[in-house]
Amino acid sequence: MTPHSLAFYMDVVASGTVLGATPTDSPDRVTAMLGSDFAENSLDDHSMWRDYGMAEFFWIRETPDHLWEGHHFTLQVHRLSYWGGSIVNRAIRDRYGRFDRHLRFDKLERLLGKHGVPLEDAPDVNAPTFTRHWQPASQVSVMVFRAHEEWRQRRRGDDRIGDVYAIQSSVSAEGVARDRERYGRQDSRELSGRSSSEP
Repeated sequence: MTPHSLAFYMDVVASGTVLGATPTDSPDRVTAMLGSDFAENSLDDHSMWRDYGMAEFFWIRETPDHLWEGHHFTLQVHRLSYWGGSIVNRAIRDRYGRFDRHLRFDKLERLLGKHGVPLEDAPDVNAPTFTRHWQPASQVSVMVFRAHEEWRQRRRGDDRIGDVYAIQSSVSAEGVARDRERYGRQDSRELSGRSSSEP
């Protein structure tokens, strides 16, 4: 992993933004930051998302007469393992440089800690296949791949245990508290300890 792409992930986790674009920004503002190279998707008149490669921004509205309201963004980091750095939006690559196919969580967490940006363990419905880690100030969560399903054969582009799978904002304190009530507290170190031998 190059220092430049690590700086990008650190900036996102610390700030809760992608190149300054926030989860609540309008579609036009996000496009002004990330450029016009995106695929627009919608399931109905009330929701829409734009896919900028690795970054996806999501909006909702009450009716077609209302303006779009920003809901969240997700960095689909796992796409790098198959597509490589070409999946990363050009505006991001122009700012941060080359992106490797894998982002190791332990390295990201260590560097964030050194810069005073700690991550808390947060329960996730997908445990133990994934663990989730949360930054309270920026309301960003980091999902980490922890175990392969036994039935699935490995293939090119598969994530490695300990890779960051996705990064999302915004994840509120209320949402994390609800998940802790629903799923209990999960110690990601215990969940990941049995799988730590995979590179």
